Amino acid sequence: MKIVTVYNQKGGVGKTTLAVNLAHGLTRLGRAVVLVDLANPPYCHKWFGLEADDSVLRWLKGENVQPKETRIGVYLLPGYHPEVSEILEGRSEVLRESLLDRERFEALGAEAVVVDGYRYELMVERALLQLSDIVLIPHDVGTPVESTRETLSECIQLRKDGWRGRFYVVGQVEMVRDIERMEEIGRDADGVMLVTRSERMRKKRTVFESPRVARLMVEVHNFCQWVDRL
Repeated sequence: MKIVTVYNQKGGVGKTTLAVNLAHGLTRLGRAVVLVDLANPPYCHKWFGLEADDSVLRWLKGENVQPKETRIGVYLLPGYHPEVSEILEGRSEVLRESLLDRERFEALGAEAVVVDGYRYELMVERALLQLSDIVLIPHDVGTPVESTRETLSECIQLRKDGWRGRFYVVGQVEMVRDIERMEEIGRDADGVMLVTRSERMRKKRTVFESPRVARLMVEVHNFCQWVDRL
């Protein structure tokens, strides 16, 4: 089993979009996939017309909760979105690092578990990264560089502490100069993935691209094949 966590300390960088499309793509490749929504707030359920019914928290606590099968074949553990009254009355649940146990993920029986990563609590973030085999760090044109570099620093420190996973920057590029910028941002990662919506950029190669940059400037399906081979 492979645990792939999509994570960046900054919100709004395409984390959920990447996680959902990766889960779908791996399913299309014939893999049994469970999508675990640990984002705060959660959004994966909205892609499938489901409710955020806190299945993921109950599952992490050991309850017999089954992932929900979606219309595209992906199985989903929806996230937790407290009601306003819960927040005002101090009754909202908090995800704790002690709940993040790899055995719980392995018990799902999936070939791949894709996690829409949690942020805001450093110890929870580190516990999640530590049980992951692969960490994908999305970075689009509007992402603060400091946020992505801080996320990279977390992965580097975990590796120094004995973590054996791998981590990659997934960069959105629209112009030639974006490629050089993304390679610089991801210089300390295990590799850089380039994604674009531009047909011109898909065909253009630049002289400064190094072999460590995975050039997958095509549709999401190719990205999923790349992750599947890791």
